Amino acid sequence: MADGQGIAAGAPARTPRRYSMRTGLLALVVACISPALVVASVAVYESYVIQKERIFRDTIFLARNLTAILDRELTGVEAGLKMLASSPDLVAGNLVDFHERAREAARFQIVDNYVLTDRDGRQLINTRVPFGNPLPASGAPVELARVFQTRAPVLTGLFTGEASHSPTIVLGVPVMRSDEVVYSLNVGILPERIGNVLGRRTLPAGWIAAVLDGSGTIVARTRDTSKFVGQKAVPALARAVLQESEGSLETVTKEGTPVYTAFSRSSLSGWTVAAGAPMTLVTTDLYRSIAWIALGTLFAFGLGLWLALRLANRLTAAVQGLVAPALALGKGRAVELPGTRVKEVAEVGGAMQQASRMLAHAQHLAHFDPLTGLCNRVLFSELVLRELAVAQRSGESFAILAIDLDGFKAVNDMHGHAAGDAVLQEAAERMAEAIRVSDVAARLGGDEFAVLLLGANKENARLVAEALVECLSQPYPDINTAVSASVGVAVFPQSGVVLRQLLERADVALYKAKGEGKRRVVSDL
Repeated sequence: MADGQGIAAGAPARTPRRYSMRTGLLALVVACISPALVVASVAVYESYVIQKERIFRDTIFLARNLTAILDRELTGVEAGLKMLASSPDLVAGNLVDFHERAREAARFQIVDNYVLTDRDGRQLINTRVPFGNPLPASGAPVELARVFQTRAPVLTGLFTGEASHSPTIVLGVPVMRSDEVVYSLNVGILPERIGNVLGRRTLPAGWIAAVLDGSGTIVARTRDTSKFVGQKAVPALARAVLQESEGSLETVTKEGTPVYTAFSRSSLSGWTVAAGAPMTLVTTDLYRSIAWIALGTLFAFGLGLWLALRLANRLTAAVQGLVAPALALGKGRAVELPGTRVKEVAEVGGAMQQASRMLAHAQHLAHFDPLTGLCNRVLFSELVLRELAVAQRSGESFAILAIDLDGFKAVNDMHGHAAGDAVLQEAAERMAEAIRVSDVAARLGGDEFAVLLLGANKENARLVAEALVECLSQPYPDINTAVSASVGVAVFPQSGVVLRQLLERADVALYKAKGEGKRRVVSDL
């Protein structure tokens, strides 16, 4: 037994595994830096995603805005063309005086020339050529034959004009005589003119916009118009515009520049306006952030080796403070960050909180009234703000109509709320038919409506308002009580230069109309 004890006493003691100081310090630095590096990377990625979504949102708003501008311009050209088609000189067959009138009219629009053709496509007048000089025997686009068949305006695709020898778009309207289409009065528009219309909306540096026809062919462009007009858009964009009326995608320009692209199709012309923002707006910041993270990591490793002993306690506490947020982030729960001086942790929390607020806001915004299908108050306010920005740059006026249905409460009391809903739906349909395609009608709540009239002055607005009063005051199906409408008119900039002023002035005018006996129009001016 004594021998056993001696053997036990003489056995070597087990030496615990040891690490060198260099290894321990390196492990400490890695343990402290790695979580911060992961958090910083997540923050950069979240910031990249958010910025990318913002760029897409800005491009779709820009595409819609440019589409509205183009529609407004084409509507004006069509109206002027119809007015010219009914001029006494043309109806009487006085082509000499009509030629001079048409030349004068071309000076005040975005058009390049007027051409009068007969049913066989022969040119009778071309304002590019002095009256009496020989004219091209043919050259009218085949699509213009539909003017004689449908008696409706026709907008052609691109073709090479016989007189201009350059790509041209033509808008034609019928010239009537004794209920018969005798001529087609056409106006030629060069792609550069359309590009200039887009250029009225100042684009951010590096951004580009283009107009595509129904086949995806480039009709106009804000940059290098003459170089690319007549060519197909890049394949990805051409496919997208054929499949959808509005959308966004990542693609490249004809020059090969990567862009975030959004497009919106005009319901008036059938053309699509595409707007592109350079990807460098996002990727430059991303690459810069990655570079800074890499440099910061190298510096942190070097500095950490030197300061490890002095900062060990602080770094350990910082790592422990990151454990709970990191686990919550991995499980998809809300991240609650404790008070910290670590920049990356604060950035992650800020990015996630911002993303949460943006999502909640997007879900909250319902753009359309579910009963009538009209815009709701939120979207109507956004459209008015957008038109305010355009009008302040262009100097054009526009009008807001505040509309209220007189006697609507009696409908609900006598016939019930279902009948009241039917009256609201019928009123919305009448309202939409009474205004232009480029104008906007909205239901603000209850029996309160509003209309945004683009490019309207006081006189235009009053005419539209009186037409609305008339159509909204007609009897409603199966409704025994009388329903009419009162309208208040406010005009930019005379009634105000900000959204709140315009809406308040329109409401004041509306209440004045109701106070004066209803079924009438009162202007703020």
